[in-house]
Amino acid sequence: MKIINYIIVCLFIMHCNSQSPEALWGKAKLMQSKDNLKESIINLELIIKDYPDHDLASKSQFQIADIYLNEIKEFDLAIDKFKIVIDKYPAHDVAKNSLFMIAYIYNNYLNSYTDAINNYKLFMDRYPNDELIPSVEYELKGLFEIEGVIDSLNSVVSKKRNT
Repeated sequence: MKIINYIIVCLFIMHCNSQSPEALWGKAKLMQSKDNLKESIINLELIIKDYPDHDLASKSQFQIADIYLNEIKEFDLAIDKFKIVIDKYPAHDVAKNSLFMIAYIYNNYLNSYTDAINNYKLFMDRYPNDELIPSVEYELKGLFEIEGVIDSLNSVVSKKRNT
């Protein structure tokens, strides 16, 4: 009988220690507002790990990527985290937003114009009627102008090498 009571008490304690995804989300947002980014990311990762099928799991992965982008300023790591969103949650809206953000980071932070163009074109192919299409077209217009300048500079360099 003591063993059964012990098991019941242990299960009760474990149940009390587990937090709902909503509670973890709230804690993560609070920690982020207090610039405790490490603790915020830990709580977001707990949602992903403990509640992988919950709607907040995909949002948590996106939020982690957003923290690396906007607060930590680790652009390559942010891209990696956004790619995880696309891979793990392809049918969720955050996947679409992640693809846009990847292209945006390549263009506006890393000056990797070819990667930006490729990702914006991929976005247009996957989401042709999305509300972000005007923004994608605007970004691509600027990129095509840059691409023209780069191509002309490359041809000048190529001609100088050949002479």
